[in-house]
Amino acid sequence: MSPRYIHRAFTLIELLVVIAIIAILIGLLLPAVQKVRETAARMSCSNNIKQIGLATHAINDAQGGLPPVASPDGWTATTVAGQAYNGANYTYFTWLLPYIEQNNIFQALTRGNSPPGAYCGGQYFQPIKTYVCPSDPSVGPGSLSLTTNGGANEYAVSCYSANYLVFGNPTASGGSDYYFVQGAAALSKSIPDGLSNTIFFGEIYSSCSLSTSPAAGNSAASLWADSTLPWRPVMCHNTPSKNVYGGYASCFTFQVQPQPYFGACDPSRGQSGHTGGMNVGLGDGSVRFVAASISAMTWAYACDPRDGNPLGNDW
Repeated sequence: MSPRYIHRAFTLIELLVVIAIIAILIGLLLPAVQKVRETAARMSCSNNIKQIGLATHAINDAQGGLPPVASPDGWTATTVAGQAYNGANYTYFTWLLPYIEQNNIFQALTRGNSPPGAYCGGQYFQPIKTYVCPSDPSVGPGSLSLTTNGGANEYAVSCYSANYLVFGNPTASGGSDYYFVQGAAALSKSIPDGLSNTIFFGEIYSSCSLSTSPAAGNSAASLWADSTLPWRPVMCHNTPSKNVYGGYASCFTFQVQPQPYFGACDPSRGQSGHTGGMNVGLGDGSVRFVAASISAMTWAYACDPRDGNPLGNDW
């Protein structure tokens, strides 16, 4: 007689035990994987800001000064900014393009108020990798904004913002936003507090509103090419519409991971998609991660380039 072979299957209890062990392992590994991914995203954002900082020094050396934070709007060219930057309807980030290896896009720009179709220089739909932070959840497909107010969803984003107190003209005598945005700063004479003690750049959500509707009139965006309200890539303006006023008002502190970005995101502030704080670029070209626990006073002092106040121990 041939021998019989008995094939023993797993019991239901054994299967449940195996599934439970797998679930526990996944539960243990998932936070670690998420932490690694966030660390990588934060490093990517930090590197982007580093490139922006280096480009800032390069353009200052090449042009004898720094670009203005923005032109009065996407149609109106600057008239009272630094000599090298007058006659263009550009933002600060538009001027940096040749210094972050995007000279082809810069050369394709039209300058000034004409010809027709030259709004913001005409290349506003072009995504710029250096200007996109992978931790920003409000970036839409193609690195375009999700804000539909004013058709902003057709424009490429900037997840980084330029400090109005540095690149604007808060002491302008014109008395209006038109003059205040047209700064003419230069390194390092315009930064008496010191380059290593002054924040030049911060992070910002590309789509942002205290309204739950992306189409609402108070829904803002951060667009690298657009100088028009409320889409400027600017910080320390302290207003929901991103218009600016004279004087050195204390810069509002930033938000950390406001959710949802349509409903809880305050356009008068910067925003960080990172856990526990925000990357900032300093005037010396270095990058610092500022903890969310920083006091409003220390933050304001670090954003003001000429107040003479020492930074607190929480810096």
